[in-house]
This record gives sequence, structure tokens and C-alpha cells, in this order.
Amino acid sequence: MARQSATEPATKPLRWNTFRNVLQKLHLWVGLALAIPFILIGVTGSIIIALTYQPALSEPAATAQGEIAPIARILAAAQASVPEGYEATTVVLPPSEGRPAAVQVGLPSGQRPADRNLQGLIVYVDPVSAEVLGTTERRRAGPFKRTVTAMHIALMAPGHYGLQTVGFMGVFMTLFGITGLILWWPKRGQWRQGFVVKRGATGWRLNRDLHSVFGIWTLLVFLMLSISGVYLAFPVTFQSVLETVLPMENTLTPVTVPEATLATISNPNAVTPDEAIILALAAVPRSRALSVQVPPIPDGIHMVTLAPEPFADDAPQISVFVGPGTDISDVVDPRGYALGKRILSWMRVMHYGQGFGFVWSMFILLCGFLPVLFVITGVRMWWLKRAQRRVLPVGAVAPAE
Repeated sequence: MARQSATEPATKPLRWNTFRNVLQKLHLWVGLALAIPFILIGVTGSIIIALTYQPALSEPAATAQGEIAPIARILAAAQASVPEGYEATTVVLPPSEGRPAAVQVGLPSGQRPADRNLQGLIVYVDPVSAEVLGTTERRRAGPFKRTVTAMHIALMAPGHYGLQTVGFMGVFMTLFGITGLILWWPKRGQWRQGFVVKRGATGWRLNRDLHSVFGIWTLLVFLMLSISGVYLAFPVTFQSVLETVLPMENTLTPVTVPEATLATISNPNAVTPDEAIILALAAVPRSRALSVQVPPIPDGIHMVTLAPEPFADDAPQISVFVGPGTDISDVVDPRGYALGKRILSWMRVMHYGQGFGFVWSMFILLCGFLPVLFVITGVRMWWLKRAQRRVLPVGAVAPAE
């Protein structure tokens, strides 16, 4: 066996330092080159999440106390409050106490509205007293939201080129997360310092600590947002790649309603909206009702939307089609998807801060500003080091990046 050369132990650190220096420069200069699109995508994503909560801020309060009124009564109250020809179609149940039921009202059949942005009405009804609390218009997104959305998903570029550009930005963000992890990796015995900002740090050290500490604490979320952004930009390609390693085929499971539940239905040939919800909940356990869409004819099909327990209302939702009569026509339950499709359905909702409640939404909203933080601290590190090199005497070494 050949004897190991005395110089070999020193070659490994040398190669690692060379690799790290090259990676550092790529991380810096590519990050500077893509700083503006990264910031635009992140900040506009945060604005979109904030805008989703805007309608709830203008909802009237429901103050009546007691048992919730039958949905048919809530529908009748909403229908009586709108002009002739408008039809109440869907009741969104109050998500919490003190919130109203929101009845969606469709435009008159066969009439094209003069205002093309108008999609219908929402009538807010107290779920206990069935008193109409107010009415608002359902409209398409206004100019501001359309602009923000176009900036987020396509950087305002025309056609599919913008969407592809944003998709590739997601790829670069994923690579930045991975390379950032490699550059952050602490030396032996220095792990604690890698997770905290050094007390009293200033200048270059403060910016380095902020850059690396915020990066490591948010790394998993940052990668989730980046990878899910790639999926949303290239759904077909992403799914094709994912199905090479994870199953995508769904298996249908039979859905049955217990006989005891069926016995509570007063008229099996004319199910009420409340009874449709009862049947849906009995057919799909571990869920809660979110809304019910009523059919235009008495013996039609109700569509009941459920939220899976224990997740938030905006988790991947379950659709149950009840009717004619007490039959369960179909059930679309993401919990029954194959693993690959379950991952894709969760990636979509988590990307927009959904699925885990208000705290998760606010956390994702704040994470949209991470590119701003990374760009500012990265530029400051580069500038301070560059300035220090100018004043250092010959032969002195500037701090490592």
C-alpha cells in the first residue's frame, strides 16, 4: 500500500476553501444581478396575502346570541333583500362566533351587466336572527390587485414568457437557499454562534449575522416558497418529474352514510341544505362544514364544501355532492389523493399562506420581505468589505465574507 503523502492533509482544506470562495462569489454576484426581480416577487406575494384579508375587515358584526338559524331561512332572508332576478346560490357559514353568514347571489340569468367587473352580490346575514346586516358587490380584481398579481406571477412580462421567467426565478431562489446553507455551515464547536446575532455586533459583522441567522431560521419556509413557485409556474413539468419518484394515481374509496343519519332526513326526495350538510359530514368524517351551494331545482344536487380537521378553513378543501335525494353522488377529498398529489395540493395553498391559520399567513407575509433583507445585508457586507480593503495596509487581510 502506498504511503500517504505528508502534504495530502493540507490539500483538502485548500480545495474546500477554493470551492467556498468560488461559491461565495457566485452567491454574491448572481444575487446582486437578480436582486430586483427577487424583491418584486417577494413583496408582491406579501401584498397579495394581505389583500385576501381585506374583505373580512369590512364585514358587519353578527351580534345575535343563540342557535344558528336553518340555512333555508338565511337564504330566504338574503333572497328577499336583493332585486328581482338575482338568485341566492351559496351560503358560506360563519367561520367563528360574531361573524355573519355570507350568501353569494348570482346575477340575473341571461343578462349581461353593463359593469363587466360585477360578478354578483354578497349578502351578510346574522346566522342566529337571520337579519340582513348588509350587502356588498362581488367584483373582479381591481387595477391595483391585477397589477400586483401580474407582477408576482409574470413580472409584468407579456404572455407565458413572464410566467416562465418567474419560474426560473424560483429555481434560482432554491439554489440560493442551498448555497446559503453551505456557506452558513459552522465550523466544529461553533454551532451556537450560527443561530444568533452576536451581541454588540456592528458594521460588517452585524450584517453578516443578520444575513445568515435570518437565512437559517427561515430556510425551510424559503425553500418551500421557492419550490412551490416553480411548481405553480411549470405545473405539468413539475408533476411529471415528481411522479417518477412518488405515486400519483388515486385510489377510490367507497363512501357510505350511516343508517342512523339517513333516518333523520325528513323527506329523502327533497333534501334541505341543512340536511345536505348533515349527510356530507356523516359521509366524510374528521371535517367541518364551510359552505353549501343549493341547486336551482328542489331535487337537484347540493355541493357541500368541507375543511379537513384539524387544519384551517383554507386548507385543501373537500367537496361533497349530495343528491338527488340522499345519495352521495361524488366526493373529492384531497386526503385520499396519492402521496404525490397530496404534496402538490398542499404546496399550492401553503405558497399563499393558507392551510394553517392566521399566524401562518402572517408569517408567510413577512417572509415575502426576506429578499429585501438579504439584498440589503448582502450589499452592505460587500460594500463594507470593499471599503475596508481600500484602507488596509499592504498584506493585511479583510474579514472573510
